Amino acid sequence: MNAPAAPLFPTSVDRTEHDRFSINPFRAIVRAKVIRAFEALSERDPGPALALMDEQVEYTFAGLSAVGGTRHNRAAVARWFDRLLRLVPGRFELHSVEVAGWPWKARVYVQFEDTVTPLLGEPYRNQGVQVIDLEWGIAKRIHTYVDTAKVEHALKVMVEQGVAEAGAPPIADQL
Repeated sequence: MNAPAAPLFPTSVDRTEHDRFSINPFRAIVRAKVIRAFEALSERDPGPALALMDEQVEYTFAGLSAVGGTRHNRAAVARWFDRLLRLVPGRFELHSVEVAGWPWKARVYVQFEDTVTPLLGEPYRNQGVQVIDLEWGIAKRIHTYVDTAKVEHALKVMVEQGVAEAGAPPIADQL
């Protein structure tokens, strides 16, 4: 008899079996907050991710597409999340969340896989890495690296089907 298939969308994004335990309370708390942020993003809620960020956070998403580029404040990142979750929302599966450093200066490395369901076009899977620099537990810099060719292809399909925003320039900081 075959085992039942795993659910298409797991209830938790955390698949990090090998790095679950930390005797350092700071690292355990940061790790839990990062996992919660990715869980919420899978439900199209950027609130927990934004709550981790400094007002003057520097957030870079690889590429120069409508969802690429760098923003330098939380308000611009919030507008970027609105666009990202409207055009290319995804469900995350975390493979590794590692926290290094101490409360005054720490770095988080997240390895993930994302099942993306574009507004228009075919779903796809993308792998990525996110590096988060923290000071006193607050994200100051975040860099997300994914296969930009997959993102750009999905956006191109949307542009061809009349979704102008998919061809827009990256979200910039407001003055």
